[in-house]
Amino acid sequence: ICSDVQEENNNTTDAGKTKRQKVGLTSDKFNPENMDDDFSDFADSDLGLGKGRIITGLKLFDNGLAGNSLPLELVELKYLHILDLGSNSLVGTIETYFAQFTHMRELYLNKNEFHGRIDANMTKGLTKLKVLSLGHNFLTGEVDDLFLRDLTSLENLSLEYNQLSGIIPTALGTIKTLQHIRLGGNTLHGEIPLSLENNLPNLQRLWLQENKLTGTIPSSIFCDASSTLVDLRLQNNSFVGNVPDVDCTMEKLELLSMASNDLKGSIPNDFGDHFPTLKELHLYDNQLTSTIPPSIFKPANLTAVLFGMNKLTGSLSGSMFQEANNLVYLYLNANDLGGTLDDFAQTEGLPSLKKLRLEYNSFSGTIPKLEFPSLELFYAYNNSLLTSGLDNLSSSIALKKLKLSNCSLAEELPTKLGSLSSLEVLHLNGNQLTGTVPSEFQQLTELEELRLDANDLSGAVPFEVCNLRNSQLSTFISDCGGEWSGVAFSCCTEGGP
Repeated sequence: ICSDVQEENNNTTDAGKTKRQKVGLTSDKFNPENMDDDFSDFADSDLGLGKGRIITGLKLFDNGLAGNSLPLELVELKYLHILDLGSNSLVGTIETYFAQFTHMRELYLNKNEFHGRIDANMTKGLTKLKVLSLGHNFLTGEVDDLFLRDLTSLENLSLEYNQLSGIIPTALGTIKTLQHIRLGGNTLHGEIPLSLENNLPNLQRLWLQENKLTGTIPSSIFCDASSTLVDLRLQNNSFVGNVPDVDCTMEKLELLSMASNDLKGSIPNDFGDHFPTLKELHLYDNQLTSTIPPSIFKPANLTAVLFGMNKLTGSLSGSMFQEANNLVYLYLNANDLGGTLDDFAQTEGLPSLKKLRLEYNSFSGTIPKLEFPSLELFYAYNNSLLTSGLDNLSSSIALKKLKLSNCSLAEELPTKLGSLSSLEVLHLNGNQLTGTVPSEFQQLTELEELRLDANDLSGAVPFEVCNLRNSQLSTFISDCGGEWSGVAFSCCTEGGP
């Protein structure tokens, strides 16, 4: 029942002199089994409401509805305030007769299969509309100023993941009530308009990801909404220039993604100081060349730092992470980081760290004991200067995925790895490991992938380890004799399979 809708039209009827009552119908009033497949007959009389009662809310979200376009019977429901047909399988075009619903506050047609061009006539006269949700369809055309002209009360505009083109309309900046703008996953081009930078005091979410936007990322897009912005997504575009040098404090920002662009240069040293509430920071897949500023890890609720696929330099020190008590994901893969991992591994500031990706860097020396009790994933493959320390990982009992391929590990394959009973993936191929495959590996009952090939192992693979193929193990590639030979789904003894 739409309890938030104020009563209107309390006029008495000519016949019964009874007050007209507002009724909101939700999905529990309907069932696809009780409805025609073509989604028809929505007139008041067909719903058993009786005379003098009108429908103001129709909520059929995720209700298994299918059909070609929207039914004309909806025109009968001219007092609708809320229409929710999201997450169904409706196809066809979105009709322009919604302009007749002058009382409409919320319209949800997202996650269907609608197609066709969006049209300014769709929104004509909808001055009371607060929510327009058309995302995840197949709509085409441009979101122009005419489309937005009458949406003067709009708070939530969701057009993400369609096939829309053109530029971001400047008229968005004239709708002062806007809180959520979701335009990601289209083919919009051009720069972020100045109207978005200076005129949206209530903006909480701005999603422009996965488009073809260009130009620089203006720092004013942060500071003009510094007290309201929660979620800013700019990834997978073609933005250039530097990471913005923000000179204000973002009081509520939780997610900031500028990944997969063409940003260059350094990350400002005080960058993290401006985002005290940040939870996720995504800068991967750019061309950043600086060291990692320690301020990045200062936000108390930070859970994810994704900086992979850049050209970042320097080493990792434990002091950088002393305040990162809630960090879960640390992805620094495919950079130019180096030095040893000793100091980093001894930090006491990463009790929540679950996934650590350091592959494709230049770390050197011995793999130290990792003092991260929650660590489930550790990737450090293709660090050609790592030479030893496998047995130090035996204390990381929460590990599920361990990949150390193509390093320079020159030591005997340690039996202690058999104590990592939660391991699902173990890749040690492409090193200089010696000895035999330990029988203790039979304790790895959760193992799905085991790669030991391209090493200097010898002897027979223990029968108990071979038996792991009867449980979860689907890939087992090991040396066979002194000369490397990949052997999958079978065990071998020295000299042959």
